[in-house]
Amino acid sequence: MKIKANSIPADLLEKIKNPDPLEGEDILIEDSNGDLLGAILQPKAYEFFLKKVEEREDELDSALVESFDKDSKTLDDLLGE
Repeated sequence: MKIKANSIPADLLEKIKNPDPLEGEDILIEDSNGDLLGAILQPKAYEFFLKKVEEREDELDSALVESFDKDSKTLDDLLGE
C-alpha cells in the first residue's frame, strides 16, 4: 500500500524522515497492549529486505527445476490411460 506523506501526522513524518540513531531507524507501531500492528522500514532497509526475499524465491524456484526426459509420458498419455 502506498500513502501520501501529507496524510501522515507531522510528528510521525518527522520521525520517519529523521530517525533517532540511538533508538534505531525502524518504527514499530503497537497497540495499547504492546502488540505489534505494523512497522515502517527505512528505504535502504526495505530495499535490502526485498533483495533477500527475491534471492530466496529464486533459490526455491531453481530447486523445482526437473531435468527434461524426452521419453516421459505427456499429459495426453496419462489422461488416455
